[in-house]
Amino acid sequence: MRAKYLVRFDDICPTMNWPIWSEIEKILLEFEVAPMLAVVPDNQDPYLQVAPAHPDFWQEVRRWQKQGWTIGLHGYQHRYVTQDGGIIGINAYSEFAGLPLEEQEAKLQKAAAIFHRENIKAEVWIAPAHAFDAATVAALQKIGLHRISDGFFLYPHVDTNGIFWIPQQLWDFRPAPFGIWTVCYHHNSWTAEQMKDFRQNIQKYKNAITNFNEIMMRYKNRRCTWLNAWPDLALQTAFALKRRLRQWQRGI
Repeated sequence: MRAKYLVRFDDICPTMNWPIWSEIEKILLEFEVAPMLAVVPDNQDPYLQVAPAHPDFWQEVRRWQKQGWTIGLHGYQHRYVTQDGGIIGINAYSEFAGLPLEEQEAKLQKAAAIFHRENIKAEVWIAPAHAFDAATVAALQKIGLHRISDGFFLYPHVDTNGIFWIPQQLWDFRPAPFGIWTVCYHHNSWTAEQMKDFRQNIQKYKNAITNFNEIMMRYKNRRCTWLNAWPDLALQTAFALKRRLRQWQRGI
């Protein structure tokens, strides 16, 4: 099977960069791309307050979900309170990783309550800063969320606890011979040149772009066994070595 790509946008909130988002949405609609949108339930992160709050934000989220776009639960308030990188280990800060299970569950309950109040279905967990731990996963199960978008591996799979993992390995499109690749974007500071590149990539890769529902249908019964785990392990090792090299270069 040839490589397939998912498109994901993080930090979706009332105070994001709406002029840029408007242009992005036009491109997504033009090429019939159904992205994953990581929505912050109650944004309290000043770095995400880049524009006046959209007065009809939740109406927009409901519209996106109605037209088939996937809505992810992107933390609770997007406030980093620990220096724990969690399972993935990309960043050394988190809204969740390192906190007691009860505290994490309380945050997730509040986040889920906001989605419920706004008639939004959380279809997947997307952690702020890619930082969460085993306690987060346990708390997610308690609120009934069993899908996670993160991890450096080649294909989606269901783990031994019944969690469906969708890999997220890229922050821009790259050619690949096989595998499922999620491209994660943060659009708040995009320039005109970045918008141009995005449009060109969507046009170039449009025939290889899939969506969350198609991935769920194809891989919902794929278990991670020793027979298919070695390519994932090799990819995880390569990414880990790359992260260590960058840390060494920066003197961390």
